[in-house]
Amino acid sequence: MQGLSSHQPFSWRRAGTWALYDFANTGFAMVVLALIWPQMFHRYWGQGLDHQTEAITFKLSQAAPCLLIFLVAPFLGQLAETGHFRLKALRWSVVLGVIFTIGLSFVPASAWFYSAVLYCLSAIAFFCASTFYDSMIVDFAPARHRHFLSGLAYSLGFVAGLIILVGLAMGLFSGDSLHWIYLAAGIWWLIFSLPLLFYPDNRSAHVPSLSMREVFQATFQTSKELWVDVKVRWFLLSYILYIDGLHAVKTSAAHFGAVLGFGEMDLIKAFLVVQLIGVPAALIFGWLGNRWGAVRMIALALVGYIFLTILGSQIKPGNLTVLNFTFPSVWLIAGGVGIVQGGVQALSRSYFAELVPQGREVVYFGFYSMMGKFAAFLGPLLGAFAGWAFASKADETSAERVGFASFALLFILGLILLTRSHRVKKT
Repeated sequence: MQGLSSHQPFSWRRAGTWALYDFANTGFAMVVLALIWPQMFHRYWGQGLDHQTEAITFKLSQAAPCLLIFLVAPFLGQLAETGHFRLKALRWSVVLGVIFTIGLSFVPASAWFYSAVLYCLSAIAFFCASTFYDSMIVDFAPARHRHFLSGLAYSLGFVAGLIILVGLAMGLFSGDSLHWIYLAAGIWWLIFSLPLLFYPDNRSAHVPSLSMREVFQATFQTSKELWVDVKVRWFLLSYILYIDGLHAVKTSAAHFGAVLGFGEMDLIKAFLVVQLIGVPAALIFGWLGNRWGAVRMIALALVGYIFLTILGSQIKPGNLTVLNFTFPSVWLIAGGVGIVQGGVQALSRSYFAELVPQGREVVYFGFYSMMGKFAAFLGPLLGAFAGWAFASKADETSAERVGFASFALLFILGLILLTRSHRVKKT
C-alpha cells in the first residue's frame, strides 16, 4: 500500500482502523508510563530504598528503554521498508509488550529490580510498536486529512484514558487488587490492536529484502538525506527539545505529585481532568491545524507548556478558588496539560509526514522515533541534574520542583528552532 495522495478518497473505516491503535496502546501508556507504575514504584516496589536511591533507580528505569530505542529506531525504520517486516514487527512488538506488561502483576512488594526490568522491556516493545504505527499514517489518509486523523487518534487515546481513570475512581483495582491492573492493561492493549495488526499491508510487498550490511549503509544514507534537507533538519532538532519536555512532564507527573504529598485519588482525579479536556482539545487542535497550519498550533501549545512547567513547579497540595469555584490546585496544571498535550503530539506527527518524501515514510519515521526517544532519555537526566545542582536543603521537595521547572527551557529552545524551521523553504 503506497501513501495515499491528496486526490484519493478518504475512508473513515480505513482511517478508524489506524486511529484505534491509539485507543489500544493507552492501556499501557496510562497505566505503566504515566500513572500507576510510577506511584507503585515509589510506594510498593521501592519499599526499603532510601529516597535518593529510589529516585535514581526510577529515573534510570525511565531512561534505559528510551536510550535503546534511540540507538535502534533508524535501523528498524530501514528494515520496515523491506518485505512485510513492518507489520510483522508491529505484531511482535505488541505481543511481547503485552506479555511483559502482564508480568508486572506478578512482581511482589519490594522487588524493585524485577519491576524495573519488566518496565524497561515492556517500554522498549511499546516504543518499537509506536515507530511502526506512526509511519502508517500516510497509508490510511491523504495529506489533506492527516492533521485531523492524527488529532482523532490522540483524542481516542484520551477517551481510553478517561475510561481507565473512571474505573480507577470507582474503586476498580484498588487496594490489594491494584497489581492486577497490569493484566487488564495488557489485555486491553492486545484486543484493541487486533484490527490494525491484521489489516492487509501491501505497501512493501514487492520491495526486496536487504542484508544487514545494506541496511546499515541505507540507514546512514538516509541520515545524510535528513541533514541536507534543512527544513526537516531544523524541525527534528526542535522536536528533540520540545518532545523531551512533553515526555518528561507526562512521565514524571505522578511521581512528582506523590513526592509533593498528593494522595493517590488526588492524582487519579487530576489525570481524569487531563483526559476530559484532552478529548475535545486534540480534535480541535487537529481541525485548527488544517485551517491555520500545524506549526502555528504547535507553537501556541509550546507557549502554554512553558507557563505550565513554571507554575507546576510551585504547586502545593490544597485548594484554589477561582470565580467562586473551589478545586484542588493540581487541577489547574492538569487542565492546562489536557489542552496542549494531545495537540502537540498529533500535529508533530502529521506535520512531519508532510515533510517526508513520498515512499520514504517508514524509514524517516524511524529517525523521527529516534529523536523522540533521545529526548525522552535526556529529559529525566536533565531533571535529575537540575534538582541535584539547585536543590535547597531546607525543602526536601525542592529537587523535584527544580527538576520540573527545568523542563521549561526545553520548550523555549524547541519553540525557537520550530520557528526557524517554519521559515525555511522546503527543499
